[in-house]
Amino acid sequence: MYLPIVVTLLGVWTIGGQTSDFTINSIELKALPSTGLKNGEALELQCVVKVAKTTDFVLNSTISFYMDDKKIYTNSTTEDQVSYIIPKVRVSHTGQYKCDVSVAGRIKTSEDVKIRVTGLSPPLIHVPKDPVSEGDDVTVRCEAPEEWSYKLFTFYKINKNQREEKQKSTDTNYQEVRFMIKEGEEILQFQCDVRLVLLSENSPPSKMETVPVVAPFSVPRIEVLPSLNFTEGNNMSVKCSFQEGRKRSQDMKLTLQKDGHIINSSTTNTLSYFRVATVDDMGNYTCKVESKRTSKSNSTKIDIAELFPRPVLALERNRQNEYIKQSDYIVLKCSVAGLSFEESARLKYKFLVNGGKRTFTRGGGRLEMTAEERYSGSYVCQVTISNITKISEPLEIQVYAPVINPVLTHIMRSNKSVVLGDPLELTCRCESGTPPIMYSLLLGNDVLETKTVYGHMGARFLVNSSRSHDHGQFRCRAINRNTGNSTMYSNTVNVTVIIPISSVNLIIIQPNGDIEEGAELSLICQAENGTLPITFLFYRKKGSEILLRNVTEAKQLHASHQVHPFSKNEDGAYFCVASNRALKEVRSGFADARAVLATWKKAVIGTFVLLIVLAAIAICAYMHTDKKKKGKDISSAKSRSSKPVTTTKEKPAVEMKAGEPHYGKVENEYELHILKTAEESPGNNQQNHQEDQTEGDGASPDADPGDPTNRVHHHPPVTLKIMYITIPGDPKNHIPYITIPQ
Repeated sequence: MYLPIVVTLLGVWTIGGQTSDFTINSIELKALPSTGLKNGEALELQCVVKVAKTTDFVLNSTISFYMDDKKIYTNSTTEDQVSYIIPKVRVSHTGQYKCDVSVAGRIKTSEDVKIRVTGLSPPLIHVPKDPVSEGDDVTVRCEAPEEWSYKLFTFYKINKNQREEKQKSTDTNYQEVRFMIKEGEEILQFQCDVRLVLLSENSPPSKMETVPVVAPFSVPRIEVLPSLNFTEGNNMSVKCSFQEGRKRSQDMKLTLQKDGHIINSSTTNTLSYFRVATVDDMGNYTCKVESKRTSKSNSTKIDIAELFPRPVLALERNRQNEYIKQSDYIVLKCSVAGLSFEESARLKYKFLVNGGKRTFTRGGGRLEMTAEERYSGSYVCQVTISNITKISEPLEIQVYAPVINPVLTHIMRSNKSVVLGDPLELTCRCESGTPPIMYSLLLGNDVLETKTVYGHMGARFLVNSSRSHDHGQFRCRAINRNTGNSTMYSNTVNVTVIIPISSVNLIIIQPNGDIEEGAELSLICQAENGTLPITFLFYRKKGSEILLRNVTEAKQLHASHQVHPFSKNEDGAYFCVASNRALKEVRSGFADARAVLATWKKAVIGTFVLLIVLAAIAICAYMHTDKKKKGKDISSAKSRSSKPVTTTKEKPAVEMKAGEPHYGKVENEYELHILKTAEESPGNNQQNHQEDQTEGDGASPDADPGDPTNRVHHHPPVTLKIMYITIPGDPKNHIPYITIPQ
């Protein structure tokens, strides 16, 4: 807790009751003997501090030395001067130096002093002491042991007047490289130097070290007999040899080369090459011996004079055509320049075809023949004089046989048809004829495409059938270099382009889909476009799809189907499917059809309903008229009656109950008489009296029941009789009608 107080009072002392204080006036760094030194000299760095005090007391201080801002030495002392000594300075000591002092928390730094050290020491070099062989690797080491700055090492390999160098950089004080001992190097010297990259200081080169080189084998020797210059026809001998060194390599190989091509080789230290020399053997010969890591060689040139020149093969023919045609008469002539006619006639000339597969021997150097295709090939002539055989340059003979019988074939189509949009593939091929053959595809007289074929495979043509008129009679034409004015044409292939059906429509004659029972349903399936014949399938879908008809039309783009008679069983969704040789089925949309009641049935039912209505109206009118008439008759009867009306207790009129029989009024005297007679009959009075009590409909309330004239006799009820009419042809359907009795 007292630390802040202590810090604030640093540098202040109390001695004997007196307060002591100090201040750092200056600090200086000195370089002795100077700031410019040579490599290996001593350097003393003095740091001098001047401090002012209030009293004489001891101060403890810390003094530090720095090189390029990196601390190199520190000393704690009570003195005002501290020294830092470097016994032997190196170039790497070159840099900016300074010092600082720290006293009781107070710090002061000196000014920078630049020190320059020159005279970089030569590096040390190390090489193998034992001899090395050609092809070996030599490791060279270079050291700068007392320098620590970033360095660039340069190594030198010196062989006579040639100098090879390699460089490597590092921050260590040494580096190594490897040099390969090349062919012919015998005594090698190595050297190195060092450059301090950051200080731009170069060292003098190291001392030179020598490495002896031992050859594993000698340079090969080459011998030519009879000499390096002679005339062809002589026997020529070339011999190569070499001597092995003290360290024989097990993988040595000796080769003899002519103009860069190996003509003989051996794993021993000698080889030989013999032949009867011709001018073709003239050239540069090289003997070379080699191991895995090194090689040595020796070369010489051999000149050979020509005994006779190389023969020349030429073609002669009776017609100067551009190409040799079959049946042409040709002559091959072999000649040697510089020979007289007599010498040439005595020679035997040999004609070789295709590398000797066929041979013709002729005197005088002439080969005559009638050209045939089987005589085509590469011809040379061979001449031998004094054991020297020479062959001419090859002459290519190509005999062209005419094309015969081109055949046009429609690939993969036995019916010679193609669907619109699909490629039409045709091939044209000749039974014989020398390639190249030019094939042309024709449609009628128009050339569609031409191809040149260099083999015997024929030509393949692809025609895009994108139009409906891309059909007709195809043929091909074949021409080669032996055709002349006569052109060979193939057979004719008739190809039909099949147009697929684009769409199908189903038409119902009844537009609203309602068909009367017993009527005929007419369906028409109409195809749009399409090549005939077309197959039409009619279906009805009612749960499942039911095939109604299958018909093929060869003359029209539509077909029809009738359903007769039509009934409820034929209700459903109808559709049709059309297809042709394009093998693609096209469906129409659905058309609904339903059965409705026939018109005549509707008329009959309407008529009888009307009759029932009219009958009901007539009955109502009759009953109304009858009621009125009955009232009038009762009034007339009362007025005609002369008997007094017996007063009795009036009986209330009994209302007619629903469902009881209804009787009409008395129409005339005859009816009244009948009624009266009926009343007077025994057994009927009581019944009639009851009827008067219960059936008072139409009786006057004032009438006397005992008066026969006042009795009303009711007519029996009107009976309506219902009958049925059976519709012809439909025994299940009955139409009711009503009969009214007269």
